[in-house]
Amino acid sequence: MLIKSIEDVGATLAWYPVKKSGGESMIALGTKEVIGSGFDDYGASLEIHKLELQDNEKKSKAQAKGKTTSRFASLTWSAQSSDTLPYGLIAGGMSDGNVDIWDPAKLLAGHPKSQVARVDNKQSGGPLHKGVVNSIQFNPHTSSAHLIASGGADCEVFVTAIDAPDKAPSVFVPAPPPNGAKHTAEVTTVAWNTQVSHILATGAANGMCVVWDLRQKRPWCELRDATRESVSDVCWNPNEGLHLATCSGNDADGHPVVRLWDLRSSTTMPLGTLSGHTQGILSMSWCPDDPSLLVSCGRDNRTLIWD
Repeated sequence: MLIKSIEDVGATLAWYPVKKSGGESMIALGTKEVIGSGFDDYGASLEIHKLELQDNEKKSKAQAKGKTTSRFASLTWSAQSSDTLPYGLIAGGMSDGNVDIWDPAKLLAGHPKSQVARVDNKQSGGPLHKGVVNSIQFNPHTSSAHLIASGGADCEVFVTAIDAPDKAPSVFVPAPPPNGAKHTAEVTTVAWNTQVSHILATGAANGMCVVWDLRQKRPWCELRDATRESVSDVCWNPNEGLHLATCSGNDADGHPVVRLWDLRSSTTMPLGTLSGHTQGILSMSWCPDDPSLLVSCGRDNRTLIWD
């Protein structure tokens, strides 16, 4: 049954992650479509919708809206909240390589400066990434909720620490020199481990998935796809920190699959392979309340629920 619809918006979205009894259900939408036309790019917009599920109105209207200088490629909402940040922070991975930070409370209040930070590349002085920021995610653990992982078309993975919006963010890579390990292809997805706050998984267009240990400052393991198909998404089992799923996004062979990995038993052979899509898999999600259920959706216009 359709409850609400948001129309005329092509966007990436993020749910308000804080769970409170009787609390508000909100989503943030970062539009992927430019406001201008032709060669005129006037950016896009960030919208916040409060989902009033008890009323009979089917169409949702934005409670707050702010313009941006670039289109969104990815979006994440932090569970970190405080007296000064009652709704946490929203971070956007932008098409021009920037990572921009907003205070949703200020946006909802109509504050003229709701964008509170932009993460720069300290070496170049320009955008953090040299290309589209394909994936971005706040760390889901309370103790590390100030950390943002981002992966981009420039083959780079960065971790940004937002200790306070009024202070300059600090940025580091998962494996700094002398290790220096990094992806050699476009980074397509990032995913923080659900059980261990310093473990991060990243997938790339050459079929490689790297699991990073941020404390050891090196890769913990690498999962390689023999067919070198692009890894379109990665997700962790919500209850088991050593169970990981990856999926392929290529349409070339017509047989994209979901691969299930148990990192305790093997990093070269998946525990299982799920076949069912006929075109590239776009994304997947592990049910947070029932870890036996996994959902994937693909370019074949199908959404499959796996047990």
